[in-house]
Amino acid sequence: MDYELFLGSNLTDKSLAENIERILIEFVNEKVSVQSDEEEIIIGTQYFSLALEIEDISDIAFVRKHYNIDVNVCIRVQLFGNTFYQGLESLFKVMGKLMREISGNLLFLENGSDQLLRKESDQLIVNNDLDQYQIKYLTTSLLSLLDHPYIEENLPN
Repeated sequence: MDYELFLGSNLTDKSLAENIERILIEFVNEKVSVQSDEEEIIIGTQYFSLALEIEDISDIAFVRKHYNIDVNVCIRVQLFGNTFYQGLESLFKVMGKLMREISGNLLFLENGSDQLLRKESDQLIVNNDLDQYQIKYLTTSLLSLLDHPYIEENLPN
């Protein structure tokens, strides 16, 4: 399953990647690999991979305009099918910790357009207009792993 996580952060790409790696080691308690080149930094676990984009900012410009949210970092998320639920749980723990450590905005999209989570001005909004598949996995227990108060609203795509 493919997701995109957009953040507003004043950290450098390298510092953000190091923070994510540290958080993953803390929560996943598994081997974490990091590979980088001039285009992206890829952080991998047995459950998912996170590709922090360094060069391609076209997604960010589109998201800023289309979703009207101030972000400057795009992280592509690839959850692995055979460990989907474990990966989703770990990912939500990581996102929760990131929200506590980075005060900027956050936008979490499924398949490039479906807003699942949105955080602006320290207010987390969870989309309550979900399809039949999203309803099955975006549960109260999963959202509790964010360790962040939230409200539910209809977030347009």
